Amino acid sequence: MILIALTAMFIIRYGLRPKYIAALIWLGIYGAYMSTLHTSFYLGWDVGQGQSLKILGAHTYTWALFVFVVVLVVVALLLAAVGNSFPANQVRDENLFGVPKLAFIVFFVVIGGNIVQAFTQTGPLPFVGQDAPGRVSFFPSYMSWEMDHWPRQSPDARGGYAIKDVDLNEFSIQKPVFSDAPLAKVEALIDLPTEINSRVTAIDYQQETDRYAVTTEDSWVYVLSGDLRRVLTKAHVDGMYQIHVSKLVGISFISDTTLVAMGDNKAYVVLELDENHTWASNYRPFRDSDNGIGELYRGVFLTVRAKYAYALSLGFDQGSNRLITITVPNEKSAPIVSSQFDVSDMTLSAENNMKTDSKYNQGFLSEYPYITGIDIGDDKGYVINSRGGEIISVNLRSGEATGKLRFITIKNFQGLVRKEDSFQTVNFNKGVNSVFEIREG
Repeated sequence: MILIALTAMFIIRYGLRPKYIAALIWLGIYGAYMSTLHTSFYLGWDVGQGQSLKILGAHTYTWALFVFVVVLVVVALLLAAVGNSFPANQVRDENLFGVPKLAFIVFFVVIGGNIVQAFTQTGPLPFVGQDAPGRVSFFPSYMSWEMDHWPRQSPDARGGYAIKDVDLNEFSIQKPVFSDAPLAKVEALIDLPTEINSRVTAIDYQQETDRYAVTTEDSWVYVLSGDLRRVLTKAHVDGMYQIHVSKLVGISFISDTTLVAMGDNKAYVVLELDENHTWASNYRPFRDSDNGIGELYRGVFLTVRAKYAYALSLGFDQGSNRLITITVPNEKSAPIVSSQFDVSDMTLSAENNMKTDSKYNQGFLSEYPYITGIDIGDDKGYVINSRGGEIISVNLRSGEATGKLRFITIKNFQGLVRKEDSFQTVNFNKGVNSVFEIREG
């Protein structure tokens, strides 16, 4: 804002010139960007919440965006008024007087005050501005000179908030969280139909209709018969239609005919199995599909603790009528977060961190469980830590986790479903998706 005011002073003194207009446009765009960035931190807060004083119902930092937009509007009006050429001989030969002179005096007084405040409250280089400045005080004991906010270079457009995308092909073996859990047997059960030729990322089973549903990393949803041998219907979800749904990693039946598919960015698609749905009627949300499956709507799961983490698992708790997601650790957000969403409005209803008696959370990403599947039953969630070779039981209310099973055959398993007294999961190898059965033995 100071530079904009200074440019305006130059226009008063030397007249309207292209370089001054260019400076105003550049400063207006940069200022609007920075104020939008700062304002966006608080847009998702509840009504009345924010930082600093409210003016006409809007907090102070919001008005910065308004000021910079006004600058751009004024510049546009100036250019429209100038016409096809800038007027010549605009330099003032006489001394400034009246309002222009008063404007210069006020400007230099304000600048002088800012210089004094900056060097006393913020300090000289290498100290930099504070994230949340306190009240002005000229007593040294109350001054705060900080060096915590030097800008950091990042190849990602989100800067310091950049998080590496999940790569399902990356796999490494790590220690189990519960090494004393009972040992389980892992056996190959059946290969899925050959038309499912990309990695399966999630699996669910609907007992009443005896149907399975799976998702793949290239955003296909397949509904299969109870023996896993036939594809009943399928759809290729267009992740770029309306809301961006990244690669599908979760699938859950929420009724006999309704299922929810989720991308790793926690955006979801609600699908319906109905003979009235055709490929033609679902042309926009699907890239391709059979008849008998259609999209009802799509949206996003908004979280609090899991805001900076991806999720690779989705389950449905029929007792509470909630969908449940569990995150995977990353360099910005290591704790494993379980989030619950009421199906009636898809809004966050509960959230907690996974808690264990082990010491896995000591700051090393390789020690955190990597959850790639979940199955809900009896007020408990059973999750598979594919890299640690174990199935963990999680209390959905408290987040307390205990060991259920561990297995020696460690593969890049995706998805988890409980059927009778065993668990089923899927592994992809050389173009073939194989269903494995895990049971205590």
